[in-house]
Amino acid sequence: MRQSIILIILLLNTICLIQFVYPKDIPLPEKLQAKAFIISSQKDGWWEKTLVVRFNQERRCLSTYESFKNVFAVINHSAHPNIWKKVCKVLKTKDKVGGKVYMEKIKEKIANFLNISKEKIAILATAADMNNLAVITKIYKPFIVTALVTAGAKTNALRTGVDKGKYIEGEELHGTVNVILLTNAKLTDEAMVRAIITVTEAKTAAFEDLKVPSIYTPSVQATGTGTDNVIIVSGTTGPKVTYTGGHSKIGELIGKAVYEGVIKALMKQNGFKLQK
Repeated sequence: MRQSIILIILLLNTICLIQFVYPKDIPLPEKLQAKAFIISSQKDGWWEKTLVVRFNQERRCLSTYESFKNVFAVINHSAHPNIWKKVCKVLKTKDKVGGKVYMEKIKEKIANFLNISKEKIAILATAADMNNLAVITKIYKPFIVTALVTAGAKTNALRTGVDKGKYIEGEELHGTVNVILLTNAKLTDEAMVRAIITVTEAKTAAFEDLKVPSIYTPSVQATGTGTDNVIIVSGTTGPKVTYTGGHSKIGELIGKAVYEGVIKALMKQNGFKLQK
């Protein structure tokens, strides 16, 4: 009888795992020394999907959300817009907005799953569907660059320098372009900082070629959304790089990978099309 009960419990646990967690591998070049996969689940009947990039050793990274970090993993968490609306209200504390509290909970969940410290994870978040993830790799020996991009621009696309800001500490995550950039090259901190400019220029060029309008000033073209973020991860096996601007070969690869990634992600998420 006891064995039967244990078997039923194990079976129920297995069913729950199958129902709510669906790991999906994302192929990456071997020389990046990283594994990527998506974990899908549900919260209150709405979808949650987390892109996890796990490294075989600690990596140096730069996140526009969390600054410089040494990490064993980076994640991009996507959740249904209704989840964001709910957590922003329910999880809000005196010192933190609800969205940030929710992101910390996701980070703890993934840290437990990977059996690592949550401090060794860098996180991004979005309401764009992870099913519309774009993965673009560019190679020019000895360099490898891969951009993993989610993008949405229907609800908060804006033109920087023209449109007005509305928030001091906002929780607007309805759109967002998130870029995780991987490379085999050993990037200095300076190179990672400079890569942010290259990534941003590529993103804006993609918005321009897709003719994405600002939702605040529809007569002008958007340069991005108000919640875009980037994580740059240094490699361990490639050459040392101190400069990642567009005149460098690795800068070219970064720009092309991000440009194509943003184009593809926006086409999949929002149906934008390149104009002939």
